[in-house]
Amino acid sequence: MVWKTWTSSNYSSQPSVPRVCAEPRPMQQGNVIAVVGNSVAGRVSRDGRKEHVERLARINDEILAYNLDGRLALMRDRKNDRQFDRFIAMPFTKGVTERESGRTLVILGSNAHHIEAMQGQFNGVVWTGKDIDETKKYGSTIRWINVGNTREGFIGLDYNPLSARDAGTATSMKDVSFLARTLIGYGYDKNKKLYLLNPPYITEREEGKSLRARGFQTIKDYMELKE
Repeated sequence: MVWKTWTSSNYSSQPSVPRVCAEPRPMQQGNVIAVVGNSVAGRVSRDGRKEHVERLARINDEILAYNLDGRLALMRDRKNDRQFDRFIAMPFTKGVTERESGRTLVILGSNAHHIEAMQGQFNGVVWTGKDIDETKKYGSTIRWINVGNTREGFIGLDYNPLSARDAGTATSMKDVSFLARTLIGYGYDKNKKLYLLNPPYITEREEGKSLRARGFQTIKDYMELKE
């Protein structure tokens, strides 16, 4: 599969298969939760009615490897930055973290988009479905992707200081620093790489390039970054 971004309507280079989405599930308790589906014939779930939300104690390598059963891995795409080719074949996982609370959801064994998985789990989330005037509001959350495990690979997050607060993106270095601290607290190695990305493909933002040139490369570096 070709993973380009976490915001487009089609993550794969293969023909899109419509998902059957479930009604919003009751809010699961806990600071770390997951939407979990079962892989069938080596493919991730495409049916929201067969997925459930469960509480996690923390994020570890076993959890992040779960998606490999459904062949969710980073693959080369000509519109991605070439620097990311070195991460090819590592597992690919989507996540979202709420500002202030740190409540975090990861998507396992499912091809659900962030907005689908978030239904019923975060305040302020609005999704009208795939209507002509589709509306997506992500509440006070920051979407991110994980490639690899808790140490290898990278965390990528959409950073745009001009975005609306409910667009699901980091809008300040305070947001980035908060997310970095939160992920370390939930099990990530402090030396894992972190990139500020500019979807719809995996391309690094100019702000990220500038910060990386100044030595900001890991989760720990961004955790300590000041405005």
